[in-house]
Amino acid sequence: MSPDPRRRRLKSPYEKWHRMLREFAGNVELDPVLAVRNEFLRLENMLLWGMYYEKNERLKLFEHEKERLAVPASRMKGRTKVHVSLLSPSQIIKYSRTAAGRKYTSLFPRKPRRLRLPFIHLEAVIRGIAAEHSAWKKQQIFHEVKKYFPEVPAFRVYDILYDINFWDGQKNVRGLPWKEFLARFERVTWAGDFFSVQVWTEYGLVTYYVLFFIHLATQRVFIGGVSPRATAEWLVNMIKAWTDAGSPFGPDARFLIRDRDRRYTTEVDWYFTQIGILPKKIAAGAPVMNYHAEQFVRKIKHECLNHCMFLSEKALRDTLDAYLAYYHTQRPNTKFNGGCIIEDATHWQREGDVTHVSAIPGLLGYYYRA
Repeated sequence: MSPDPRRRRLKSPYEKWHRMLREFAGNVELDPVLAVRNEFLRLENMLLWGMYYEKNERLKLFEHEKERLAVPASRMKGRTKVHVSLLSPSQIIKYSRTAAGRKYTSLFPRKPRRLRLPFIHLEAVIRGIAAEHSAWKKQQIFHEVKKYFPEVPAFRVYDILYDINFWDGQKNVRGLPWKEFLARFERVTWAGDFFSVQVWTEYGLVTYYVLFFIHLATQRVFIGGVSPRATAEWLVNMIKAWTDAGSPFGPDARFLIRDRDRRYTTEVDWYFTQIGILPKKIAAGAPVMNYHAEQFVRKIKHECLNHCMFLSEKALRDTLDAYLAYYHTQRPNTKFNGGCIIEDATHWQREGDVTHVSAIPGLLGYYYRA
């Protein structure tokens, strides 16, 4: 298809600089020995990279080699530094995660493994577990038996439970079922949880804890606080400030779903009741009961925090604020059939030019019609 002659060809803004560069390259005189040496080094690098490309490998440098390259690279200025980077952004984030993992290595000796018992004691152990935990089901008893008899099959445990007249029927549940409670009181119920973020400071790698709360009906989220020392006293002081300045939960809040974190002490629960909120503690080992909060942690970590490396607390707070603004106004939510939590006229506008906005540059963005 031939181009339309009436269509005007766009002029490149860099055409003048390209012409000057061609004139300079044609008039400049280079040392012939230096030019031959540079050409040899260029071809040698191309051959080396080609060998590694054929083997599907990467050229890896040792630490002393990187140190030798870093000495002349540190004296470079301007845009040439881009071509001598020894670490990519992904390598820096990987190093940060490795350093964060080393923080939690225990220096104490590990607990000795439990001795394996002979199978002749299997029935006695099962009887003891069934008597001690009468409300357990057969699957829970089987997992407990596996701690003492790792090689025992499930059918053998179930046969012994049948022989000792263990009845695994549905227990009578008193009160309101949990799913029905969430569906009935979602408009007056909030869920809260903590998640941790690693921040590089002048003292090294510091773990910051972020406390957030999410409303079950509207999915609105607000950050309660960010601190490297999130203790029970810190929680109490924060709730006291809410008592004086007004509760961020709103006047209709009645329940707060929380996990069994040690920071939620009896004193913390008492202060929550003073602002009109009754804490509802989930069962042990059942994070699915607080799935609203768990899903938000996965969203913010997978979409934002796992791709960032923070060098200050201010950078962390700014990123959290930017993500919450994007989460409330632009991120599609399955609870609203793909709509947003907070919408305005721009969400449904069908006329105008399409404009792109970066919520977090290089990471999150959205489009709208202006």
